Amino acid sequence: MPYIPQEDRIILNRKIDKLAEDIVYELVKNGEDAEISVRYKDKIIDLCETIYSLLSGKNKARKTRAEELAYEIVNLSKKYDYKGAWLGELNYSLTMLIQVVPYKMVKTGNWKEEFKYWIYAQTVGALERAASKIEKKKVPKKNEWIIDGIVGVLHDVKDEYKRRVNAAYEAFQIKKSGDCYITPYHTELEEVKDEKGNILGWREVEKDFKNKNVEEVKDEKGNVVGWKRI
Repeated sequence: MPYIPQEDRIILNRKIDKLAEDIVYELVKNGEDAEISVRYKDKIIDLCETIYSLLSGKNKARKTRAEELAYEIVNLSKKYDYKGAWLGELNYSLTMLIQVVPYKMVKTGNWKEEFKYWIYAQTVGALERAASKIEKKKVPKKNEWIIDGIVGVLHDVKDEYKRRVNAAYEAFQIKKSGDCYITPYHTELEEVKDEKGNILGWREVEKDFKNKNVEEVKDEKGNVVGWKRI
């Protein structure tokens, strides 16, 4: 989990903001939106490869915003005096980056919303592809732990993004448009209320639907337009 001290966050946030600005600039300049995945992927790979170089004893010129962030991550981790300290700093940086870029895209007027399913899918795709690229990197046996850590963080950021953000979005959409699961075993949303009966949110309840029958919903011409459990 990316819960690093506030003093570290202040330092990293400056670099994260600059990197986010670069991504937004490229998206706006090229009239892109779904291509955010490619921008993310390239920057994440640059960031992670620079971290690998630094941890393996090689200096790399700070030519890009991603490289500057990598240097900050590694430098901040040194004060903790254990080899894996940089992993939390990396997790935090990526977690913030994938939230700040959509925020800035809305702020510029190029997007109407910070989160839609396509944004989630493109972001996850970028994290997965970056992890795959890093995983295939040929390194000495003594440095494999660095690659393992990077890949672990990339997958963890993806999983946390699903749990903390997309799950809430899915709940909102279920309440707005209805569920799309009709299989006998699935979770169902339950309202959470305060003592006055006001709805605070929803939680998932695992259910075994006793009635296993599904009925087709048809229009006036007999065409199937949906399904419902009865």
